[in-house]
Amino acid sequence: MSEDFFKQTKNIAFLILAFSAVAYVYQYGRSVDQTFPTKTFSVAGEAKIETANDIATFSVSVVTEGDKNISLLQQKNTEKMNAINTFLGEKGIEKKDLQTSQYNLSPRYTYSNCVSGEVCRPPMISGYTLTQSLSVKVRNFEYLGDILSGIVEYGANTVSNVSFGVDDMTASRDTARTEAIKQAKEKAKNIALAGGFRVGKLISLDEGNIMNPTPRYEMMKGIASDSNSLDASPVIEPGTQSDIVQVNLTYEIVQ
Repeated sequence: MSEDFFKQTKNIAFLILAFSAVAYVYQYGRSVDQTFPTKTFSVAGEAKIETANDIATFSVSVVTEGDKNISLLQQKNTEKMNAINTFLGEKGIEKKDLQTSQYNLSPRYTYSNCVSGEVCRPPMISGYTLTQSLSVKVRNFEYLGDILSGIVEYGANTVSNVSFGVDDMTASRDTARTEAIKQAKEKAKNIALAGGFRVGKLISLDEGNIMNPTPRYEMMKGIASDSNSLDASPVIEPGTQSDIVQVNLTYEIVQ
């Protein structure tokens, strides 16, 4: 075969490749235009959730001091905590709603009175303090006041960090999301009417939410186990949980 034939064949192959590349770029550009329209507009909608709190969480601690007999100290502390657990079970608190949050054994020291010019003896351990804390979740507020006052009688030294919340906000958020989307769709129609165009297909939908933190309470903190029993149970007002669901819809503009 002649050299001219090879050159001609090479040129034809080059043209075919070039045409294929141009066709690919053209088709890709069309697909991008179809997937991501250049003319779009966005609208926002939001709906507020106001859900009654249905769970209360608080921390209860038993602090026991003793001498160097750690086994006896642990036994005393465990007896008090077991009594508290039994009491909570009688009030309908399930095991799944109880969690040990702290178990701390720490020494107590006796320090020598150092006289100037003498060698000061190092501090000596005089005893130990055992602190055991339990996180409690209450689902029935009917017993909450009685629980907060009653556990003190069973050896609790500290009851604190009472807070309220909603166990499951899925249904409330679903309702609020539907309302927020409905609001955004209506806003899109009004904007299109004012702008002289039609609302095209939905391009994207983004969601976010803003939750107002639930207040935290310090109740009966530092109550000694040997103190007088409370004359009446504390009055508990659980309140509500506020949440705002926000959506952002992006639509194609159709002339």
